[in-house]
Amino acid sequence: MKGVIGTVVKICVSAVILWALFKNINLELFWNTVISVSPLAVIAVAFILIANQSLSSFRWSIILRKDMDVSYLRLLSIYFIGMFFNNFLPTMVGGDIVKGYFLYRSSGRGDVSFASIFMDRYSGFTALMAITAIALIPGYTLIAGTGLIAAFALLLGGFLCASLLIWVSGLHTWAMRILGRIHFYGINKKIDTFYNVLMSYKGRSDILVKIFICSLFIQSSVMVGYWFLGRQLGIDIGIGYYFLFIPLTTVISMLPISLAGLGLREGAFIYLFTLAGVSKEQALTLSLIYFAIMAIVSLIGGIEYLRIGGQRPQTDGSET
Repeated sequence: MKGVIGTVVKICVSAVILWALFKNINLELFWNTVISVSPLAVIAVAFILIANQSLSSFRWSIILRKDMDVSYLRLLSIYFIGMFFNNFLPTMVGGDIVKGYFLYRSSGRGDVSFASIFMDRYSGFTALMAITAIALIPGYTLIAGTGLIAAFALLLGGFLCASLLIWVSGLHTWAMRILGRIHFYGINKKIDTFYNVLMSYKGRSDILVKIFICSLFIQSSVMVGYWFLGRQLGIDIGIGYYFLFIPLTTVISMLPISLAGLGLREGAFIYLFTLAGVSKEQALTLSLIYFAIMAIVSLIGGIEYLRIGGQRPQTDGSET
């Protein structure tokens, strides 16, 4: 019941924000901007998203290769299923939990499954922070005085502190002593098991470098997809703006107060892109159409879920 109430609240938050945004734009101009996008442009962006998911699955396979042998096609299938749940059931069963479940069904290794998903996400977020930090150098003057610099500094500081707690054994031990005072359904033992698997990546610079490079390409392809779609909408700004704005909007949309980031992301798009001279209608259209294309592409995961969701657990590979 609590989860249902939370979902309803998030739907309401998204609806209220979107209503406020649409109330303050020219609806006729918005619609004309929407219909100006050619079907071929939509298909091209869809292919970029599919390529992005394919590369993300390859990154996941690099992470897993150390501990288990799972076919790439199996991982690609699971990745699309996770994408589907992230877009259509984001507050009920997170996509990462679903991915972990399906990988666990194949391998029987829950610790490795969820540690690999964490590494996958961590690598992607590290690349996102790196891209934003670099893009801030030429883009500082554009957002100076807006509060975004301070927000990013806090975000980066929090990320670095969390990374130190994870990767520096002394700091992790200190944190675990504090958590040791908490006895809640054996959470300490579960954290230790997860952490031990995670630490096995610490000395594997070959894996860490490969997945970081993959993450840079993955995150960059998102910016390129938005830039290409923006060009079709008549948004005439350099691609550098996308490398600055898209990571910031991505982080803002991660706040767990709306449904799949709807409303928050669109508000951030309007706020940021209008700083570069883009109209509100163009910024809103760019955000909504990209999200719509992503939702359509994620239906591949829905099909995959129906195809394999009811199958009995079976070992897809052997532990190594």
